Amino acid sequence: MMQNIVKITIWIIVAILLILLIIYGVSTSDFTNLKKYEKNEYGINDIREKMQTPSKRKQEIAKERFYTNRVTIKSSTMANLGDFTVNIAGDKKLILNISLKYKDKNKDSWLSSSDIKNEILTKGDILRDAVIHTFSNSNNARASNDKMKEELMKNINTCLSQGEIEDVYFNRFLIH
Repeated sequence: MMQNIVKITIWIIVAILLILLIIYGVSTSDFTNLKKYEKNEYGINDIREKMQTPSKRKQEIAKERFYTNRVTIKSSTMANLGDFTVNIAGDKKLILNISLKYKDKNKDSWLSSSDIKNEILTKGDILRDAVIHTFSNSNNARASNDKMKEELMKNINTCLSQGEIEDVYFNRFLIH
């Protein structure tokens, strides 16, 4: 019997201590900085709507990051022709991203204007067309070999007058 009275007394003391700690915490807390939010302001529907309609800038970045047909100059010797999706023989698609290593044909000439960068940028659509025509007539096995790379360089070089392509790099090459 005495043990039960001791247990009950200990539980009462612990409960009183917890109540006193809660009262002390509430009395010393500063609730003036709390802000009341409207129920509609942060509802789940608003969050879903914001997730489904990203900003225009985010949409532009996403388009540029995942698929671009823009020709860009990466450095003094490298250019990127962007992404391609080309139908190849056998009802397959070839998805690729191509970078070119180029050089100026008239580099040693004192009349050289070194405008190969400008030529690549202005003839970007023509160069992209040469890539599409090169790959559109190929089959699965032929699309990935070195002869195709050489044929691609030859076709692109016929479009350039101030520079020439030294090498072609495939940043993405997927037959789907």
